[in-house]
Amino acid sequence: MAIDILITIFITAIVQSIFGTGVLLFGTPILLIFGYNFQIALIILLPTSVLINFFQLKTGFGQIDFKFYKRLFLFSIPLIVLFLYVSNSISINIHLFIGVFLILLSLKENIVYIQNLIKLLIQYEPLYLMFMGMIHGLTNLGGALLSGIVFNNNLTKESTRATIAISYLTFALFQIMTLTAVLYPNEFLNKNYFIYWLLGPGIFFIVEKYVFFRIDEKKYGYYSNYFLFAIGLVLLSKNLL
Repeated sequence: MAIDILITIFITAIVQSIFGTGVLLFGTPILLIFGYNFQIALIILLPTSVLINFFQLKTGFGQIDFKFYKRLFLFSIPLIVLFLYVSNSISINIHLFIGVFLILLSLKENIVYIQNLIKLLIQYEPLYLMFMGMIHGLTNLGGALLSGIVFNNNLTKESTRATIAISYLTFALFQIMTLTAVLYPNEFLNKNYFIYWLLGPGIFFIVEKYVFFRIDEKKYGYYSNYFLFAIGLVLLSKNLL
């Protein structure tokens, strides 16, 4: 067991248990900072994310916005599979790409041009969903764009989390199928990863019972922007050193 991976999953599983996304969004850049490559980060984080979302849907299935989910499945999933394969087949400076993306994302509340770009993309939902699929396949960070568009739909807190959870779960399942069938057929049988995968659901049950209904979503969104900005800077610095 690697202590840096355990700490990463512990922190990001708390976030995902509350909002439906977090293990891949935050866990991927953190593991890249610790020196793990993109594919290994996927293999470690994807099953954890799937298990957390599965348990979230056991209580929230009836709250899902299925109209949105059907459009997401049509426009995002094919591009996730395609660009996940591309990310493994060609040389991409993933640290630089993710760093720039996170910094732009963190500044969206303060820079009008970024706000307008995101609003424009949301207005053309198929384009937004296709872009999200491409980003998630390349970087594992589509959860940020997913949260942006679902929160924009003015759903209830429970419906928002359930819709994000089923969308994120679908992302992860197709990533696992792609990695297993095409890229790394034996890695998901590695028993050394089991403890990492099981840690997330254990944290979920604790957070669900004691934290979820007390969390202030506005404050979380405010502080998460600083967190994204800091990780983006670290990744850019790592690329330049």
